[in-house]
Amino acid sequence: MGLDSLTTLAVAHDGPVARVLIDHGELNLMDAAMMGDLWRLVNWLRSAAGSDVRVVVLQSANPDFFIAHVDLALLQASADDPEAAVGSFQDLVGAFRALDQVTVGVVAGRVAGGGMELLVNLDLRFAVTGRAVFNQIETGIGVIPAGSGPQHLHRLLGRGRALEVMLAHDDLDAELAERYGLVNRALDAGGAAAFIDRLVGRIATVPLADIAAIKATLAAPDIHTGLAAERSAFAEVLGRGEALPKMQRFLAAGGQTPAGERRLAELVAGLDATEPA
Repeated sequence: MGLDSLTTLAVAHDGPVARVLIDHGELNLMDAAMMGDLWRLVNWLRSAAGSDVRVVVLQSANPDFFIAHVDLALLQASADDPEAAVGSFQDLVGAFRALDQVTVGVVAGRVAGGGMELLVNLDLRFAVTGRAVFNQIETGIGVIPAGSGPQHLHRLLGRGRALEVMLAHDDLDAELAERYGLVNRALDAGGAAAFIDRLVGRIATVPLADIAAIKATLAAPDIHTGLAAERSAFAEVLGRGEALPKMQRFLAAGGQTPAGERRLAELVAGLDATEPA
């Protein structure tokens, strides 16, 4: 089943970039329909049809809501087998984390509960100032977050701030989310689109296999395993035969000269790094 079956998401696929627009009613409520579409999106990205995608950008069509939270009807129905229900949700958001592609969330509205737990499983997160609002609401409605939110909030924010966010179930604006480490950056509304376009454009020049290799090195459980993963990934990437010619183009374009190094970001962006992975 392809992208044409989606009813809560709209996907614009242009070469190495897929832009996903969340568009589901007044709240973008994470109900069964949206969860089904999120699974369809993940499966498409993991399939041959989505293999040319290197960057996935998730935004909302609703200016007030990125994703409200999980539909309470689903939480109430989970009472018969809560561990299975939570496990299924963990599998869904974890599938986004496990993608080879880089996933980017751009929040310009409210996001809460399970929407937050999807967000922290994305690779990169950005918040638009004056518009983005974050709330891990579960303790306020009598449960606790269990869709991997505690694990990732602890890692991103540290223990004290993670506990604050989960136990206080209060709003965080874009600036506080940035200061706490929940998002990469808080972006001014006027410059957010241009920043995201530049970022996505640069990431999209990196071959998918190289993106996957870098992401794999970050999944190691300890530093020794991680260092071994880095060595192995480096050897694999170098062995593909594309790196040495690119290094020669870098030198020919002015790399390792004072003038070239002063414009390093611009120089490397022009090295014809758009070959298929």
